[in-house]
Amino acid sequence: MTPRALGAIVLIFIGGLLTIPVVVILGLAALLLELVHGLWADRGLDGVTYVRRLATNRTSWGDEIPMTIEVWNRKRLPLAWLRADDLASDGVTVRGRDLVQTAESGDVLRNIWTLAPYERVTRHVRLAADRRGVFEIGPVELSVGDLFARPAAHDERPVVDRFIVRPRTVPAPGLTRPDRWGDLHRSRAGLAEDPSRFAGIRPYSPGDPLRRIHAMTSARLGRPMTKKFEPSQERQVLIALDIETQNGPGWDISYTPELVETLCVTAGSLARSLAAERAAFGITVAGYTRTRMRFADVAIAEGPAQVDRVLDLLARLSSFPSASFERLLARIRRTTQAGTTVIVVTARDPRAYLTELRHLRRAGLGVVILACGADAVADAAVGRAAGFPARIAWLDGPWQTASRLVVSG
Repeated sequence: MTPRALGAIVLIFIGGLLTIPVVVILGLAALLLELVHGLWADRGLDGVTYVRRLATNRTSWGDEIPMTIEVWNRKRLPLAWLRADDLASDGVTVRGRDLVQTAESGDVLRNIWTLAPYERVTRHVRLAADRRGVFEIGPVELSVGDLFARPAAHDERPVVDRFIVRPRTVPAPGLTRPDRWGDLHRSRAGLAEDPSRFAGIRPYSPGDPLRRIHAMTSARLGRPMTKKFEPSQERQVLIALDIETQNGPGWDISYTPELVETLCVTAGSLARSLAAERAAFGITVAGYTRTRMRFADVAIAEGPAQVDRVLDLLARLSSFPSASFERLLARIRRTTQAGTTVIVVTARDPRAYLTELRHLRRAGLGVVILACGADAVADAAVGRAAGFPARIAWLDGPWQTASRLVVSG
């Protein structure tokens, strides 16, 4: 029995003992209120269904994810109000809505409804984020009020939805890589054939060179047949992303968030450009991606899904390094096939890791420095002086509003 119900019974008893009708009526009213409140406290959340649905679990920065929230009061008791507080991780934004700050949970997306018996209501919102990353919405805390709108019951339901916000990508120029014959090189469109790689016989087509006609097979079949060759292959590309923004000791994990975001936009834009050229590419970076691994990789591959893998890695990537860039380059030398071109995307002076770049070159790997940041011109000059191809890359505006990636040098 609640203290209020006990107080109401005392009022009824005193009013009856003193024969004061008003006191008895007040006690009865207070007791009725407590009985109603107790009923809603016990049964208010019974049969209440709460469903949250995301249209997708991936988006790019600047885009939004439609989210549907559905509540259903599946019982005879009406609800004066039902409140749902969805916990939103740091960085989540909602189009046209302000998140509510609470002392207990932090920022929450709050929705309130009045529900009749068996009523179902659907509400649509649009989620976004102020940066790339992995974000969560949930768990949800449900609260209900009784017929007199007094808080009656609450419950937390561990329903959590996660979504990935990939970095922006902007148009980027293609990096010139010559086609080669033999070994593991691949052409951009897979159309240039390598005459050293015989792959069989096919029927003659108008326009085929006469020197490709297979004389013995043509004579045996009585119709012209042409030699078929496998396509030539282009040099494979590995993007080595340096998210260290300052030179210094390894224990110094200070970083510049805006510069890291710019580097991620640059790397993502390069990946999309390589995919458009049908090149085989991958990415490696010394950073955490919500796992215990100190290095993050997308193995070199070719295909329409490869750019999505790279962008997902960049979305999960921490803004501070997990190891020095020198260690990453040493790891590349041990794990990457000779003949691969390593594109170093950096915003630092390359003097700190020139020794490792020379080791890569001696191991048969090509190296191209792509200098970014405020000192890109000077950094590229240092790379060229050391004998490495170096180019300058910059966005034509802040990473949030840039329209293209410019590469020169």
